[in-house]
Amino acid sequence: MPRGVQKTDEQKLQILDAQIAELESRKTKIEEKIKALNDQKQVIFDQQQQKKLEELQKFISRLGKTPEEVLEILKKAE
Repeated sequence: MPRGVQKTDEQKLQILDAQIAELESRKTKIEEKIKALNDQKQVIFDQQQQKKLEELQKFISRLGKTPEEVLEILKKAE
């Protein structure tokens, strides 16, 4: 029993091209979202690093030493 009109090879290629284009479009959107999330992640990481540096600077100040003096102490400890 026939199942309908068979598609031509050209029609099959057009359908496949349309499917590929749709998937490429989704892929591009996902990649853009991933990039945006990575950018947000980097901003938070940078803020976190800045806070740690500020805490370290406060600690060094409380010691009454300069950063250079602390660095020299650490180098000697190696």
